[in-house]
Amino acid sequence: MTSLEDLGIDFEELDIEGIKKKFPFLDTRKYFPVKLPDDPGFAEPTGDVVDGAIFIPESGHISDPQLSTHNLQRAAEARGGEFIFNAEVVEIRKKDGKVAGVTLKDGTRIDAPIVVNVAGPHSYIINRMAGVEEGMNIKTRALRQEVCHVPPPDGIDYQKEGVMISDGDIGCYSRPETGNHILVGSEDPACDEREWVDPDNYDKNFSKQWTAQVLREAQRIKGLRVPNQMQGVVDLYDVSDDWIPIYDQSDLPGFYMAVGTSGNQYKNAPVVGAMMAELIDKVEAGCDHDRDPVQFYMKYTGRTFNMGFYSRLRKINPDSSFSVVG
Repeated sequence: MTSLEDLGIDFEELDIEGIKKKFPFLDTRKYFPVKLPDDPGFAEPTGDVVDGAIFIPESGHISDPQLSTHNLQRAAEARGGEFIFNAEVVEIRKKDGKVAGVTLKDGTRIDAPIVVNVAGPHSYIINRMAGVEEGMNIKTRALRQEVCHVPPPDGIDYQKEGVMISDGDIGCYSRPETGNHILVGSEDPACDEREWVDPDNYDKNFSKQWTAQVLREAQRIKGLRVPNQMQGVVDLYDVSDDWIPIYDQSDLPGFYMAVGTSGNQYKNAPVVGAMMAELIDKVEAGCDHDRDPVQFYMKYTGRTFNMGFYSRLRKINPDSSFSVVG
């Protein structure tokens, strides 16, 4: 709450009566610690009420990520950017100890004095191609995730009445989804198995994890049912060792990274783009970012940010949630 106050973000502390008034469809009982359905005591309340909630009316979500990325594509093209789709990078080329460009699977060679790794779950593969992973204290891996789409309880227009909920008590986040559905994901509690995978070869079918997440969410949303037909998405997160991104240079001059974004940095993309542009400009002009980190001025909050926080050389941050929450 201190951070919200410092940044001037409106919020409201809700007690139990406040939660019930704003969101009468929520069960306010406590269920922590988070459990799996086959654990003893699953779905049995461990307390009469949760400790409360923080309501942030300015917060939200992007319901159509494909449209939003398409908008970014068009904005980049308007400034001279070009896109090549369905093209696999097979080599990060070097010359005279610096990055020289990339080679695609079809043999196309793209010369470039600057290459930025924004490969998502494939980020570690690209770092290995560039030969920079050995010099990183914080590394990345691909984590398999299941996200559930379920209909709301009868009589609730969830797109109108629902909100984005981060619920550490049941270990799930949820939000309204198009078509009057509810999207449910895991907040990666200790009981949920973490499945690190090859991003080019992993199981895209739903598993018992899907059911576990929906049953946990049913503890919070009154009348939520588990449909017979599993719907949703099975895909990947790009996760760093402490679930905090790496926005940094590398040991290969001209090769930069914006990786390890772990499912929680999507709406930060415009700011990250501005940060990376300034980082690249300053490092290419001679700044020793590893010893004297770039300080990035955030024009909307009027604050200066130490980009060394996202260094590949940092120690694991003990204050991280070590989850999608960041």
